[in-house]
Amino acid sequence: MFIRLMGQFQVQDIMGQDFTPRGAKARAILALLCQTPGHCRPRRWLETRLWSDRGQEQASGSLRQALTELRKTLGPLAVHLKSDRDCVSLTGFVTDLDQDPEGARVALAHGREFLEGIDIIDAAFCAWLAEERERLAQKYGQGEGSPRPRSGSQPFTLRLGSLPEGTEAGIAQELAGAIARLAAEYLLRDGAGEPVPEGLDLQIEGAWSEDRAHLKLRLVAQSDQKTIWTQRLIATRKGDDPTGAVPALVFETSDAPIM
Repeated sequence: MFIRLMGQFQVQDIMGQDFTPRGAKARAILALLCQTPGHCRPRRWLETRLWSDRGQEQASGSLRQALTELRKTLGPLAVHLKSDRDCVSLTGFVTDLDQDPEGARVALAHGREFLEGIDIIDAAFCAWLAEERERLAQKYGQGEGSPRPRSGSQPFTLRLGSLPEGTEAGIAQELAGAIARLAAEYLLRDGAGEPVPEGLDLQIEGAWSEDRAHLKLRLVAQSDQKTIWTQRLIATRKGDDPTGAVPALVFETSDAPIM
């Protein structure tokens, strides 16, 4: 069984036939197991990463249902997914990161991301995903052959992480604008006296909790994927506007981890 983790998630058999699960959480279960040493996790660990906002009994039921649907989708490949009353494990597979690490490095250098398109509104999963992307960027993001920005230019790319379905476009624009200002403040003030890398990405991960958005920001050098600045923020919508305009977003600096 082959599992692609860099870019668009994909599961294939030895003949190249596609068995990719449609559900985001089914894909996430496979990804979590792939990236675990020994490829085995306790059920409760998976539940707290994918259903952290639910009680234990409800989360356990959700995991059982997800595993049942995952086995149906995998068909003949389901023999690689094993579980008992305590743990879930994955066997007999290879990932693109194992099979072609150079390809993973090149993909990262060209802007591809680990687990693109797996949009799960769970703060615990978002935190794991952000940490895993950072770890892989440090592991594969360096070496000869990486694209270099043109001399004399300092381009920026703003990458706003996936927001919950139904989020108003105006709110996303407010978030992007405020975060861009924070990055500019770093370059103009906090980074004074230090050389500024040519080519910077502003990477954003986070999750909504009621009316608060918990965000993790990273300013990353495009040349070597090195994190040169990081900050956590909480964005809160306050007040009602009788005109119907998008409420203002109040940003607070927070040292607390995204939970």
